[in-house]
Amino acid sequence: MSRVSAVVVGAALLAGLALGASADDGAFERERCGLDPQRRLPPGPEALEACTAVINAAKDSPRVLAQAYLNRGNAWRMRERNIDRALDDYAQAIRLQPDFALAFATRGFAWQYEKRDLDRAITDFNEALRLDSASASFFYYRGTAWLDKGEFDRAIADFDQAIRLRPDFAIAWRDRGKARQAKGDHAGGATDLAEAERIGRQQPACEGVAGCGRSP
Repeated sequence: MSRVSAVVVGAALLAGLALGASADDGAFERERCGLDPQRRLPPGPEALEACTAVINAAKDSPRVLAQAYLNRGNAWRMRERNIDRALDDYAQAIRLQPDFALAFATRGFAWQYEKRDLDRAITDFNEALRLDSASASFFYYRGTAWLDKGEFDRAIADFDQAIRLRPDFAIAWRDRGKARQAKGDHAGGATDLAEAERIGRQQPACEGVAGCGRSP
């Protein structure tokens, strides 16, 4: 093989290796960002860096990039406590995928619990439920927003729907009990709270009590 041929072949091999490494790097970053459909594990502490790499590469479909923005937003919110950046990423996820019900619900959660803006939270929960009316969690979260606003009848109606869709939803039973007690229905509230405790004791994730947290 001539020297020129060797150089050409070597360059081709190096280019192939570079492409392979780039592809592998992309797959690695998608996995660390929580985008690997085979694993379905929550993104770890490296999600912020990995999701940023996926977003900046801009090689994936809008739907995948929307999920990357959602996952990075969650990293900003839960790991870095940077709520404004989280809200920006949720907005980008929605821009890329306007039918992304979970992005609306997650942004609603941030408005409610991080910014204490209940009206914006309810607006986002409304949109999430318009897109996915079979989600017990979305009904539950909107119910908690109504409960925080003192709109007890609306809260109870949403908790009713959450329980209808998921009868073992311990915290929906618990919070419906709270709403009923706030309305003066102490007997109904006590019944719901007792059911929440009964269900909670049967769910190991709840550690024997009604309530497994409120994060979407």
